[in-house]
Amino acid sequence: MDTFAEILRTIFVFILIVASGFYLRHLEKTRKERALSPSERVMLISLNIAYLLFAASIVVSVFF
Repeated sequence: MDTFAEILRTIFVFILIVASGFYLRHLEKTRKERALSPSERVMLISLNIAYLLFAASIVVSVFF
């Protein structure tokens, strides 16, 4: 049962990363067309920070 839960969690994380990547791309395209609203600006910044932290966690897990 633990293996099934781990597989579901992995699928969830993969879908979440892909979906947030598409949304980040949408926000960056929207930023070029018009000014972002405050909530869109916060989402853009938080998604960029989340991707940086995710990349840092992968680097740490690979090298340490």
